[in-house]
Amino acid sequence: MSCSDIRPIPHALAPLMPLPEPPPEAVLRVRLLSALGAVRRRPAPAEELAARLIRLEGNLAACAFARLRADARGLRRLATRLGLSEMAHVAASVEDCAARGDAAALGATVARLGRCGAGAQAALGRAG
Repeated sequence: MSCSDIRPIPHALAPLMPLPEPPPEAVLRVRLLSALGAVRRRPAPAEELAARLIRLEGNLAACAFARLRADARGLRRLATRLGLSEMAHVAASVEDCAARGDAAALGATVARLGRCGAGAQAALGRAG
């Protein structure tokens, strides 16, 4: 065994390095946010769905394909969580079109997603 084979394990060096002290403002901010976290409410599913659809259409208008893809992924996850399988499928199609950069298909799939979203919002409004 040569000396080059003996390397320290990276996490074994961690105790030797001093940790920096966080500034007091950061500690106060963390405490405040953790206290508010218990009070913050999650938006109703219909509200969250509407907000995500609006943001998605805004990203399409701005040709921000990376943000559009991320928003479509979030919308797909939300639709899956709510049991809206058709909407989740269309959101996955939007995500795929954004990844390919296919602007023509993206316009059509976002329009289809908007129609699915309108129906889903109506159904969630009746259920809620």
